[in-house]
Amino acid sequence: MLGTIMGPLDATIANVALPALGHAFHHSVDDVEWVLLSYLLALATLLISFGRLGDLVGRRRVFLAGFGVFGVGSLLCAFAPGLWWLVAFRVLQGVGMAMVQASGPAIITATFAARERGRALGLNGASVAAGLALGPILGGAIVTYADWRWIFLINVPIAIVGSIWAAMVIHDDRTVEERFDLAGAGLAFATLFTVCLALSRAHVWGWGSPWVVALLAATPALGALFLLVEQRTVEPMLDLALFRDQVLAMSVAAAVGNYICQYAIFFAVPLALQRGLGMSALDAGATLVPLALVVTFGAPIAGALSDRVKARYLASFGMLLIGAGAGALLAISDHPTLGDVTLRLIVIGAGVSLFNQPNNNTIMGRAPRDQLGVAGGILSTARTVGMVLGIAIAGAIYFFTATRLAGTAGASPLAPARAVFAAVIVLSLATAAVSYWRE
Repeated sequence: MLGTIMGPLDATIANVALPALGHAFHHSVDDVEWVLLSYLLALATLLISFGRLGDLVGRRRVFLAGFGVFGVGSLLCAFAPGLWWLVAFRVLQGVGMAMVQASGPAIITATFAARERGRALGLNGASVAAGLALGPILGGAIVTYADWRWIFLINVPIAIVGSIWAAMVIHDDRTVEERFDLAGAGLAFATLFTVCLALSRAHVWGWGSPWVVALLAATPALGALFLLVEQRTVEPMLDLALFRDQVLAMSVAAAVGNYICQYAIFFAVPLALQRGLGMSALDAGATLVPLALVVTFGAPIAGALSDRVKARYLASFGMLLIGAGAGALLAISDHPTLGDVTLRLIVIGAGVSLFNQPNNNTIMGRAPRDQLGVAGGILSTARTVGMVLGIAIAGAIYFFTATRLAGTAGASPLAPARAVFAAVIVLSLATAAVSYWRE
């Protein structure tokens, strides 16, 4: 849980600090965005590879090494002499966190019996929500009352404590006598990198720019090449036979859909409150805290329920709740109170809890024990790619709608956000259907 909480916390804490970093290094917002993007790209593209490496050399070793790399990267970030040095050190942070997050779910699944696995994964899922809730508040407090370097320095003692604690209590050292698939790892990295980079920078470069078009065109070609190599490799990094299991394959697809919905909401709500209603960035970010708190306390409950109730029922109902919450946001007044927004976000938080932990339990429970690391990497990749897709899709819808309505008399200040909420309703219903029909 300590390792898991650091991933979302370190992404959101830096997001809040981007203006302060731009001022400190005398760079534009577009340049400073690479501080966030470099971390997310490293994290998203390496999870499956490190999951496989953990299966081969021992998940404990990869987990402990990840804490060490993350701690060193954090220390270097705090003393970065310039913006591009900071971006490079953030890549190192992302590499370390990928090692931690790819190994965590596998270690939990291997440690707990099937009857307890859902509750354990639910507790671990609560730490994701806690990280999302703490990040903006902690980041805002640091840049307001202290030097920006403390955003990274606070990670160093956490990494030290995490390394010592993990070395004492984690004993999963099982290995597999197989070779690491370098070609598959390289192609997986290239495929995920192209699509994540294109979607993350499309709002800056333009959806029709040569760079975005080239990256999006290269993605399916690289993906097809990756699948071809994995089919012909005796000891592949990603055993495609895993996806012959319909339940696992549809659970992964549903996870991506769920995370797109989640992060579209995380993107649209604070932006609408700032741009549409003139709220401060800190206050707008704080409106997401009730949602995160509901997930934090609801995740263990939903995880425990998933040990007794089939995931298709819990997760599908959770997606319907997310759709209902998005529908309530769509129908909200043009000048809502914070209470109006909070109540709707609580409904969405309940839906997120009911979906995430039963679905995660299903994915990890269907994987063979010698491929738990790969399954954990797939699960974390689904979350990270879903985050990138959710933000990119929501951003495209929001700013396209805002541009079309610019200067229109009587246009609602919340119209761009409402377009995002409408898209979330459609996707949540589709994801609920996939979730229900998985078995």
